[in-house]
Amino acid sequence: MQTKKIINDGNRAVDEMLEGILAAHPRHLKSVNGSPRSIIACDGPRQGKVGLVIGGGSGHEPSFLGFVGKGLADAAAIGNVFASPPPDPILECAKAVSGGAGVLFMYGNYAGDVMNFDMAAEMAAMDDIEVRTVLSTDDVASAPRDQRHK
Repeated sequence: MQTKKIINDGNRAVDEMLEGILAAHPRHLKSVNGSPRSIIACDGPRQGKVGLVIGGGSGHEPSFLGFVGKGLADAAAIGNVFASPPPDPILECAKAVSGGAGVLFMYGNYAGDVMNFDMAAEMAAMDDIEVRTVLSTDDVASAPRDQRHK
């Protein structure tokens, strides 16, 4: 079986994907004004709740966006295909979901994600938003046997 993809413009593929998802689920998801790569749940922020921000590169759909919603993540910062989101959309997500109890960043243990989410956490601290991080390491089976510890 061969898989086909319809892509209007490769340079806009991620943005068009996000526009489509937002158009399909307007009761559940929206983007932060002025930051189209910052996707948040429509029912937030909730006062007194720790905001949960996840994110990473596109190309894994619906991995990040599929976890945003009531009872799940409050926001997802979306990067280009297989590339970490830059710090700005991550920070915009944190601002949008901060309900006064801090924000938890949860993302994969990839160099770009670690660097950019850490930068966003430093930027959030300048805005008096307390941020903590949980790294998820989902690639346990990808290291060679002699590097099992990784």
